[in-house]
Amino acid sequence: MLNGSDTAGNERRRSGVILIAVVVAFAVLTIQLYRLQIQQYDDYLRRSEQNAMRTVPISAVRGRILDRDGNIIVGNRPAYTLGVIPAEVTDPPRLDSLLNAEIDLPPGQLVEKVRENRRRHSPIELRRDAPYSTIAYLEEHRHRLPAVLYMVESRRRYPYGQIGAHFLGYAREIGQTQLASISDKSYSLGDLMGQTGIEAEYEPYLRGTKGEEYQEVTVRGQVIHTARREPVRGSDVRLSIDLDLQLTAEAAMDTIKRGALVAMDPNTGEILAMVSRPTFDPAVFSFVVPTSVWRMLNDNIERPMFNRAAMGTYPPGSTAKMITAIAGLDSGVITPTKMLNPCRGAMRYGNRTFLCWRESGHGAVNVVGAIERSCNVFFYQLGDMIGVDKWGQIARKFGFGERTGIDLPAEDGGIVASSDVYNRRMGRFGWTRGEALNVAIGQGITLVTPLQMARYTSALATGKLPKPHMALGLIDADGTEHALAVPPPKPLEIDPDLLPIIREGMILVTEGDHGTARRSRVPGYHVAGKTGTAQNPHGEDHSWYVGYVPADDPKIAVAVIAENAGHGSDIAAPIAGRIMRRYMLRDRSRTQPVAETTQIAERR
Repeated sequence: MLNGSDTAGNERRRSGVILIAVVVAFAVLTIQLYRLQIQQYDDYLRRSEQNAMRTVPISAVRGRILDRDGNIIVGNRPAYTLGVIPAEVTDPPRLDSLLNAEIDLPPGQLVEKVRENRRRHSPIELRRDAPYSTIAYLEEHRHRLPAVLYMVESRRRYPYGQIGAHFLGYAREIGQTQLASISDKSYSLGDLMGQTGIEAEYEPYLRGTKGEEYQEVTVRGQVIHTARREPVRGSDVRLSIDLDLQLTAEAAMDTIKRGALVAMDPNTGEILAMVSRPTFDPAVFSFVVPTSVWRMLNDNIERPMFNRAAMGTYPPGSTAKMITAIAGLDSGVITPTKMLNPCRGAMRYGNRTFLCWRESGHGAVNVVGAIERSCNVFFYQLGDMIGVDKWGQIARKFGFGERTGIDLPAEDGGIVASSDVYNRRMGRFGWTRGEALNVAIGQGITLVTPLQMARYTSALATGKLPKPHMALGLIDADGTEHALAVPPPKPLEIDPDLLPIIREGMILVTEGDHGTARRSRVPGYHVAGKTGTAQNPHGEDHSWYVGYVPADDPKIAVAVIAENAGHGSDIAAPIAGRIMRRYMLRDRSRTQPVAETTQIAERR
């Protein structure tokens, strides 16, 4: 048994332990209160205010893309985007399962997004382009879904489907990788951003400025007060494209598997129509692109997203013979009336035989007749006289070997033959003077784009080298248009007296008894043109045509390339003729474009 003194001692020790525990508890509580109320006061005050306020972004309506007459080529449509505010989600798995059952949201998506952004008080995207039935469900069950909301955004609308896809480009949602590489911090994950074409080139004007809605909410998510900072709508971009002509060009090129067409105002450089084949549907990029679709587009051997009009490079073939003729006349090795050795269907040079396209030959011709008949032997001889450097010098005056500077984010500058280029590519002793014969008929190392060819044709027509461009002006929300400055065409740095000689030959190509482009005629007008058949080491020859109309007062210049299609007179010339006839003979009082075929009409 314990005596009295032992019992008293135990009581004192027990009281001491309790006292110490109480002191420690009060100390811990005091420290915690100090930390919460003093050290972290600002942080918790901010969180408290944020818990009571939502900041919901309001997307700006993206500017439209119009043709020269104001017809909408790319517009917008309203779309609902479903979002969630992570910081307001108390039970992510339960909310996830609820949304899975009612609105077909992929399982686990909400849980993952909430976990990654659990302290965020602004919405993150769950689903774009949600159907109206989903929005109605959210409104009906607002009390069960306090952290879920929807936003009204605009999505791209393409009333003409794939028409003009390559020059229009596409806008796509910004992913995490791209967002990290963008210096402009006003972009957010999921924003639409122009990636190619006009959408990318004029992105700063098209995008507009986002707004915000500030919502005061209860703990149940009920909105009790709102304030807004209104978004600023993006500017419309008015292009030089003639939609009626574009529809005609698209229909004409539907027979071509791979190729391109460029129609240009030769006096200004305005692009009237541009087509590349094959093509793609830009609408697929309005939302997150499925991996299968992305792979299909990028891995396709036909390269449907490649703009052949501005980036495809080809040997110019006989369409370059006008350069050879100018080089010969400019250097004085021929005159307009001088005839070279008669063409017998071939020419022997060294230990090689260079063939003419016509086995029986063309006989003796002058430079005008050589252009009309496209006589290879005449130009072989002329190429030998002038050499590759003189040819390249004249070609560069027409803008070959450099980018045109068109207002698109990507184009190729091509290659112009010269001694330096041959030396770099083949070595100083890896080529011979005989290369000048190939160069003279548009073969050899020279490569050009259809866009360059349209500008070259325009320069032949007017004596001036224009800068190709697509945008004419930017239109504000109030309708005010701001014209875009474009430098005036530059006079060609060649003797202007030489051009009428070349034009005479080009008119005979269309109208002469021996011309190869009769299928490009336009009733009531003189047409100047040139066909070409460019050899292709990887398959069948390419079919070329370049031309303009009227020959005495040029209004439109056209360049057409059809890959692996054979003779220019058979394929490219009829396509160009269709474009020029449409432009010159249509009813210009009509303001609305009319599709030529049922196939294109169905794309609207």
